[in-house]
Amino acid sequence: MNQKGIAVVVALIGMTVVLMLSLAMVQSALGNLKTGGDLLNRAQARQRAEAGVDHALAYLDGKPSLSAAQTVSGQGYTATLTPQNPEGNEVRIESQGQAGLARHTAVAVVRLQPVPAQAQNPLFGQGWISGGRITINGGVDLWGSRLHADLGYGNLSGQIQVCDSSGQGCRNLNQVNPPPITGGAGVADTQCNASGNNRVVCDGSAPRYQVCPVYQTPSNPNLTCLDAVTGRVVRWDQATRITRPDVDAISRNSLGVRATSPYADATTNGLCDVRFTSLDPGNASELTQFLLSRGFSGSLPTDVNQLLPLVLSALNGSGLKVCVQNNVTLPGGTALSNVTFYVGSTFQVNGSATLNGVNVAAGSGINLGDVQATDSRFYTGGYFNLNNGATFRGNSTLASRQSLTFNGGADLLNNRALLVVSEGDITFNGRANTHAFMWAGGTIHFNGTGAFIGGAVSLGGTIRNGGGQFYIQNSNALNSDLPNTNTDSQLRPVVLSRR
Repeated sequence: MNQKGIAVVVALIGMTVVLMLSLAMVQSALGNLKTGGDLLNRAQARQRAEAGVDHALAYLDGKPSLSAAQTVSGQGYTATLTPQNPEGNEVRIESQGQAGLARHTAVAVVRLQPVPAQAQNPLFGQGWISGGRITINGGVDLWGSRLHADLGYGNLSGQIQVCDSSGQGCRNLNQVNPPPITGGAGVADTQCNASGNNRVVCDGSAPRYQVCPVYQTPSNPNLTCLDAVTGRVVRWDQATRITRPDVDAISRNSLGVRATSPYADATTNGLCDVRFTSLDPGNASELTQFLLSRGFSGSLPTDVNQLLPLVLSALNGSGLKVCVQNNVTLPGGTALSNVTFYVGSTFQVNGSATLNGVNVAAGSGINLGDVQATDSRFYTGGYFNLNNGATFRGNSTLASRQSLTFNGGADLLNNRALLVVSEGDITFNGRANTHAFMWAGGTIHFNGTGAFIGGAVSLGGTIRNGGGQFYIQNSNALNSDLPNTNTDSQLRPVVLSRR
C-alpha cells in the first residue's frame, strides 16, 4: 500500500513538472509571437511612413512653390508638407506611419526646381543632318524627312521630291513652301548649288531657308535663330545641337570599358567572370580547365580546334563576361547569346554566325563576316569590317574610332534600330530598305539606290552617289546608344535630405 501511494505521488510530481514545462513553452511561444508581431508592426509602420513621403513627393511634382502647409494621407500614414522659406520652394515633409501600436516618423526636405528632362536627340531619325555640306548626285525622295546642312549644298542636280511618310503625294521642291531643306544661319563659307526645280532652296550661293546651325559656330555669338526641332526662336547655343561622336565614351557607358582598352579596363575594374589568353582558337589547358569548371562530363579532346566549339557552347546563354587578352575568332556556324567579350586585340567571325544579345569591345579591330546579329553591340578602337551578308536587328550598335564601311542590312525590330558610329567617315554600301541611324565625325558616303530609313548625322558632310531614285524615310525608332539631349525643363521636387 505504501509502495502504491509512493507511485501515485511520483506520478503526480511528474505530471506537474510536464505541465509546468508545457506552460513555460506556451508562454515562450506567446512571447515570440508577440515579439514577431511587434517587429512586423514596426516594419509596416516604417513602410507606411516612407509611403507618405513618396505620396508627398508626387503631390509636389510640377508645382513651382507651396504657399501654406498641406496634408496628404493614405492607408496607415499622414504626411504634413510645410514651406521652409518665404519663396515656398523649399518644403519639409514629415510623415507619420502607424501599424497596430507601432509608429514611425519619416522626414524629407526637398527643393522645388526645374529639372531638365532627357530624351533621345531628336535630330536623329529626321533625315540627313550635317554640320558640313550635303552633295546629292542623283535623285532623292524625302519621305516625311528632311535635309539640313550647316554649310549648304555642294550639288542638288537630280530630281528631289517631297512625299508623305508612306511615300505618297510626292511633289517637286518648287511645289512645296517651304521645302524641308535648310542651311545654318549666321555661318560663314556657305554654299548652295542647285539646278532645275531644286533652285528654290538657294538664294544666290547660300541656302534660302536658314535655321540655327546644328554644329557650326556662327560669327555673331548672340545670334538668335529658329530651332530646327522645336520651331522656337532662341539663341543659337540654346538650340538643338549635335556633337562629335566619342566611341570610348559610348563603349564605357554601355559595357563599362573604353573601346581602346577593353581588356585592361575590364581586368582593372573587376568585370571578368572568366579569363582566357586567347580564343583563336586558344590554349588547350585553359579551355579544358574552363569546361571542367562548368561541369563538363565525358572525355575531352586535346585538339584546340575541337575544344573551342565546346567552350563556345558552354558560353552560350551563360551571361558571363569573358576577358580575352589577345584575339577571338568564332568559327563559321557559331551560335551565341547573352555573353560579353572584352578583347585586348581583335574579334573576328569566320563565315556566318548567329549572335543574340552578344556584346563585344575589341581594342584593335572587329571583322563580323556574314553575322546575323540581334540586340548586339560591337565597339572597337581600331578597324571595323563586315560582309554584304551581315544583317542586324533590334537594338544593335556598330562603333569604331576609325573610318567604317557598312556592307550589309538592318531590319526594324520592336521599334529599335541599328546605330552605326564612326569618329571618322562612314561609307554605306547597304542593301535596300536598311533601317539604321548613322553618326559620323567625318563624312557619310551613300552609294547605290534603294532606301534608307532612319537618320544620318555627320559633322563633315554627306554625299550621295549613284544613279536612279533613292528615298530617305524618317524614323521614330530608338537605340540605347544614341545621344540624349535636354528637352523642356520640368518642375520637380529634388530631395535635399531624407531620413
